[in-house]
Amino acid sequence: MKTVNVVAAIIVKENKVFATQRGYGDYKDWWEFPGGKIEAGETPPEALAREIREELDADISVDEYLTTIEYDYPEFHLSMDCFWCRLKSDHLALLEHEASKWLNLHDLGQVDWLPADVLVVKAINEAQSNEAQMNHATIRYYDGHAQEFAAGTMNADMEPLRSRFLSRRPAGARILDFGCGTGRDTKAFLDLGYEAAALDGSKALCRIAEEYTGLAVRCVDFREFSPGVEERYDGIWACASLLHLTKKELLPVMRELAKALADGGILYLSFKYGSCEGVRAGRYFTDFTLEDFRVFMEDLPEYTLLEHWITGDVRPGRENEKWLNMLLQKTAE
Repeated sequence: MKTVNVVAAIIVKENKVFATQRGYGDYKDWWEFPGGKIEAGETPPEALAREIREELDADISVDEYLTTIEYDYPEFHLSMDCFWCRLKSDHLALLEHEASKWLNLHDLGQVDWLPADVLVVKAINEAQSNEAQMNHATIRYYDGHAQEFAAGTMNADMEPLRSRFLSRRPAGARILDFGCGTGRDTKAFLDLGYEAAALDGSKALCRIAEEYTGLAVRCVDFREFSPGVEERYDGIWACASLLHLTKKELLPVMRELAKALADGGILYLSFKYGSCEGVRAGRYFTDFTLEDFRVFMEDLPEYTLLEHWITGDVRPGRENEKWLNMLLQKTAE
């Protein structure tokens, strides 16, 4: 049986996935993930970017490999490489399909998928389940090791980093400590006369932070953060917190953080320096090099990168571990 090699794009935007309806052939009116054949000399990501331009007049970022589907249609064997993708702009035009829909990422069974694409949906659901498990494992780690974590981080000297962040903020500015951990930095901001708020995903760490700072600390999964209509901050301090999200999860969270910043507001964030992604010592980590983060920021026009610098870990015995520190500024709306 002839094998046809194709690629498919799982285009994600704000927890929704883009699906297209076929307008021709034996499977007319069935739904599929957009994509097409790999031409001679193309890599799968190159083929996918070209196909999406031809089918949808859109430019995409091809982010992560998801799966390869092997399926036997009556006339041929299909081998389909599938990738998580993002739009580089909101422009889309149906040049080959008869209809399209944005489907909820957690409820993709609303349409009649092509047989091979049914297997893609299954792979997406499994990936979502795995991500949720990794996130829950990270929170369980901090809930179970809260006192140990507090002992190792409470007295870490973060003053040079805080000073660099605060030098760009006016006296008395309103600051959100996003992923406050023990409340170490929240209390430092309060002691310096800033108006501070704090949140974390671990209930155990939130309790420690409340006791240490005297503030009510919000306990919220980072992926579910959404600022209130009037919730605006002059600065957001995300010290070693966003690194626990996958890149796919990180993008919408950073967009929500931009909504929480006043125009011209500053976001400090830090990641372990490197290119690894995965579970280490019971927690999920996404590492970044500066070059990788610049590419990641191409889909975040809400921010301008102001500063970046590399530091060693301030905890004793871990000085050789490198951190990428950055200050981003929210662009005016």
